[in-house]
Amino acid sequence: MAALDRPDPTQMRMLARLSPEQRLAVARRLHDDAVQLKQAWLRMRHPDDDEAAIQKRLRAWQIHGSARLD
Repeated sequence: MAALDRPDPTQMRMLARLSPEQRLAVARRLHDDAVQLKQAWLRMRHPDDDEAAIQKRLRAWQIHGSARLD
């Protein structure tokens, strides 16, 4: 495993101290951040798409791992 692929020991110790509810909150924040980043990327890649088309691409990415609609 490459060094960049290994979890940071300090972060792992911090996460281990969290309650299950706190870990879930961290996971939700990470997920929300990932979705926002993907939306921004989709808007950049498809500037002519309206919001409905962006949301359709986002759903395709979430379900299929790809934002391609063709």
